[in-house]
Amino acid sequence: MKIITKSDTSRRRIAAVGMYDGVHTGHKFLIDYLRLEADSRKLTPAVITFSRHPLSVVRPLETPGLLTSLEDRLLRLGNAGVEDIVILTFNDRLRYKSAREFLNMLHKSFGIDTLVLGFNNRFGHDRPKTLEEYRAIGKEVGVEVIPAPEYRGAASPVSSSVIRHHLLTGNPEKAAEALGYPYGLRGIVTSGQKLGRTIGFPTANLNVGDKNILIPKPGVYAAYVITPDGKRRQAMVNIGFRPTVSETEGQGEISIEAHIFDYTGYLYDEEVTVELISFLRPEKHFSSTEKLREQLERDTQSAKKALS
Repeated sequence: MKIITKSDTSRRRIAAVGMYDGVHTGHKFLIDYLRLEADSRKLTPAVITFSRHPLSVVRPLETPGLLTSLEDRLLRLGNAGVEDIVILTFNDRLRYKSAREFLNMLHKSFGIDTLVLGFNNRFGHDRPKTLEEYRAIGKEVGVEVIPAPEYRGAASPVSSSVIRHHLLTGNPEKAAEALGYPYGLRGIVTSGQKLGRTIGFPTANLNVGDKNILIPKPGVYAAYVITPDGKRRQAMVNIGFRPTVSETEGQGEISIEAHIFDYTGYLYDEEVTVELISFLRPEKHFSSTEKLREQLERDTQSAKKALS
């Protein structure tokens, strides 16, 4: 896989443009079609993506949480069979390019001879409305524009925004169905309050680090934790504001705490990934540590059942 961040015309390429957040099943369908066309045309399959979400420039207050970091996105794109990835910095200069200017840049700076226009995909400040308009513009600058077929492989619509909705409403199963894999949060294990340890439920406190990553609906989840040894271990995870036995609920920064079943390893300062499988319950406030312990016992049984 070749990562391209500046002008590179060493290959003749066929490409598709998009954010590719999550690299979900719809994206993979598009990439499969891109690769088929690349083979038939003797071109290199490439994607054009962005280092940050376009809404962070266009409408910053509406910028969504991301399903994948840039690093994870590139890895998943490579695993999907993309050979070249062009990363553009989305800024005002790029934002205000017309469709013609954008296509001309792709052709002259990155060797794009053919562009696959995804279903319902549009680009350019002038936002042409039809495939015929894009084709006419492309012909002027030396780029053939072809349509991708509509993805019909799922019972419900697949998009990054739909997946975010599933996660924010406590439905990781639906999110995983659309993604093609369980939604995960990756980060470093840091020292926490150690309350769980005192009642028999030690937790690994995850610092995601990347503040742009989407944090799903607060609550308790059945989950898997991928530890540094590469093993996928059963766990339950609490996402919330630690409303356990404190006097105030919903205060402070959100926390992600994973209790890994039957695990005694040392994880501080190690990187782990938490895969959310099933939403068990909303976060609660407890009047005592004993009430909390009793609930965690019930949560353990619920999580193990969900993971069995």
